[in-house]
Amino acid sequence: MLLLALDTSENMVSLALLDEDRVWSYLQEDMERGHAERLMPMIAQLLDSAKITFKEIDGIAVTVGPGSFTGVRVGLAAARAFGLALKIPVYGVTCFEGAIFGVHKPAAVVLDTKREDYYVQFFDAEGKAQTQAAIMSTDELRSKLPFTAIGSGALRLSQEIGCPIIQKISPVAVSVGKVALSRLDAPLLAEPLYLREADVTV
Repeated sequence: MLLLALDTSENMVSLALLDEDRVWSYLQEDMERGHAERLMPMIAQLLDSAKITFKEIDGIAVTVGPGSFTGVRVGLAAARAFGLALKIPVYGVTCFEGAIFGVHKPAAVVLDTKREDYYVQFFDAEGKAQTQAAIMSTDELRSKLPFTAIGSGALRLSQEIGCPIIQKISPVAVSVGKVALSRLDAPLLAEPLYLREADVTV
């Protein structure tokens, strides 16, 4: 199965084309905003570099959160649109799962909330979740020591409480696609995972 995997949940757009045997192409670009404007040109660039057409894609893998509300919505909207237009399945992957895939060590996935707290989920060495996803303060995480952290908030947390961190090199979307491919028989629905309400100003 050839998957287009995408992640727009944080300060980047990450894309990959992959199947069970190989990664055909990947593209990742850091950005604070403008995900919606960059996503389609980057997908076109990705497909062109792999010499793949939309009609050859068998499925879409997309991160469902938690992360930036706007970013999560951009990714899910694009994935659903592709799925509908191409009549192919859309598979959800949490940002925690994408971060921990391939690590093979117990770790806490710690995602930056852009506030004073973190989105957190603990995993074992097999990549299985040991806790429910939660929002945790620095003091709450300090009480959980010792643990190793990975994810977009890991460096900041390490500076605050001194926990060791794992820095992952592979593009986010590659891990997202591999998670989806690993459970095609029991996929996660592509529904947003929000751990808090959006900030709304009137």
